Amino acid sequence: MFQNNELLKKRVHAMTADFFIIIVSNYFLMAAFTNFLKTVFFHFPIHAQLFLINQLAIMSSVTLMLITFTYFSLFYFVTNGKTMGKTIFGLKVVNADQSEMTLKQSMLRALAYFTCAMTGSFLFMLSFLRSDSKSLGDIFSGSQVQLDKNLSNLHSVTGTEFQLSLVEAIIQSEEDKAA
Repeated sequence: MFQNNELLKKRVHAMTADFFIIIVSNYFLMAAFTNFLKTVFFHFPIHAQLFLINQLAIMSSVTLMLITFTYFSLFYFVTNGKTMGKTIFGLKVVNADQSEMTLKQSMLRALAYFTCAMTGSFLFMLSFLRSDSKSLGDIFSGSQVQLDKNLSNLHSVTGTEFQLSLVEAIIQSEEDKAA
């Protein structure tokens, strides 16, 4: 019943990394807004300040949804199918015909993530249950996740010392898996 392969594991790790980035971004946005409220509205009566701070929970939920939708839509479109998490784990989203993703497809894929989250998150497990390993995002956008073929070119990469050490770690990890 459950599909178990390396691609699905990498997809889970990439999604976890992406959501970690989104949640941390939302936390810092809310911290900055709270600081803004404290510095700008310090002369307001205390009950007005408390009201504004109590509304932060609603605002945090809204900004989390907006950041999530924007993050996935823009990253998939601008970077041609890669988010930060997918880049780290060597994955890429492509069309069924291997062409570049359109903005509409990127937004549909982000909408599918939003739909999965709003329905209790159990729809994220869809790729484990289907024989073709397609998620709701794949179905909505007509795309699929695959291993990034550009990782084979990592031996000729140049960059900073930190970037090169990351590339060396990826190469070593790939060689360890092959052995």
